[in-house]
Amino acid sequence: MIRDASFLALSWLRSTPARTVVLALGLALALGLPVFVQGAAALLQGALLERAASSPVLLGQQGNEYDLVMNALYFRGRLRSPAPGSLLTRAEEGDYGVAVPLHVRHSAEGIPVVGTSPEYYALRGLAVTSGRLPALLGEVVVGAGVAAERGVAPGDVLRSDLTDLYDLSAGGALGLQVVGVLGPGNSPDDAVVLTSLQTAWVLDGALHGHGDVQEGGAAGVGEASPGIFLFEQIDVSNRDQFHLHGGPESLSVGAVLVFPRDRAAHDILLGDFATDPDYQAVRPSEVVGAILAIVLRLRDVMTFGLGLLVASTLGLSTVILLLGLRLRAPELGLMRRMGAAPATLAAVVATEAVIVLGAATLLAVALVRVGLVFLEAMI
Repeated sequence: MIRDASFLALSWLRSTPARTVVLALGLALALGLPVFVQGAAALLQGALLERAASSPVLLGQQGNEYDLVMNALYFRGRLRSPAPGSLLTRAEEGDYGVAVPLHVRHSAEGIPVVGTSPEYYALRGLAVTSGRLPALLGEVVVGAGVAAERGVAPGDVLRSDLTDLYDLSAGGALGLQVVGVLGPGNSPDDAVVLTSLQTAWVLDGALHGHGDVQEGGAAGVGEASPGIFLFEQIDVSNRDQFHLHGGPESLSVGAVLVFPRDRAAHDILLGDFATDPDYQAVRPSEVVGAILAIVLRLRDVMTFGLGLLVASTLGLSTVILLLGLRLRAPELGLMRRMGAAPATLAAVVATEAVIVLGAATLLAVALVRVGLVFLEAMI
C-alpha cells in the first residue's frame, strides 16, 4: 500500500508543479530562518570572542571604549583621539609585559593599513607564506585574504589613499612596497595591510622626505611645508632623507595592546589606569561581551518572531493541502467507487504531506549551510 500511495502522491504533486514548488519553498524558508539566526549568532559570537579573548588589555585615550576595540582589534572605524607615543612609552616602562602599538588610520586602495611593531606577528601567530616581514621604511605585508582577493604578491606596489585633500601637512599618496604575504589566520588580520609604525607616521605626514626647495620656490617661502614635495615612493635613493617633525612621544600610535606577562601584571596594569584622567585600559572580552549581549537579545526577539512565522506557515500549508483535497473531491470519489479503501486515500494524502515537508527540510538544510558558509567568509 505504501508503494501505491507514494506513486499516487507523486503523481498528484507533479500535476501541480507551481503549487508544489511554492509550498516547499515557503516551508523551507520558515523552517530554515530560525536555524540560520541561531547559527549566525553563534558564529558571530565565536569569532568576536576569540579575537577579544586573545587580546588581554587595550590602552587608549579616554573616550568610547567600543570605538577603541573595533578600531584596534577589528580594524573598523576611526579613533577621534588617537593616543600619542607617550602612552606606548609608559606601557613599556611599566614593565607589564609586551606592549604593541596599533595605528589604524590609513588605507591603501581601500584596504586598512595597520602600523604596528614586529612583536605583533609572533603574538598573533602570523607568519609569511611568501616573501618576508617588513624591515625598511615603506615596506608592507598583506593578509591572506587581501592576497587572494586582489592578487597581490611580493614586489607589487599598493598606493595609499589620501586622508585629506585640503590639509597640506598631511601625508600624500605613497607607494607601499609589498614584501610578503601572510598565511591565513582566519582573523581580521587576513583583510589588512600591515607595516611598521614608522611607515604609518609617513602616511600621517609626520615622518617624511622631500626634494630640495629653492628660495622663493613653489611654496613661496624658503623652506617646504611638511606636506609639500613629498616623495611618491620610498626606495633606496631617498629612504635616508626621511625625517621626523616632532618627537616620537608626541606622534600618534592610535592604541596600545598589552600582553601582560602574568596575572599580577595584568591586575596592576588595570589598577594603574583605573583612575587615569587621560587614558583608559579596557578588557576587550568584556567590551565585546557587552556588544554580544545586545546581539543575543535581538536574536531572542527574532527567534520568537520567526517561531510565529513557522507556526503560521505550517497552518497556511495545512489549509492549502485541505483546499487541494476539496478540489480533488471528484478524483477521490472515483477512487472510492473503484474500491479504494479510506485508509488508502488517507495514506496518499499523508504521503503527499510527508514528501513536501521532506523536500522543504532538505532545502532548508541546504540554504542554512550555504548561508552560514557565506557569513563565515564575510566575518
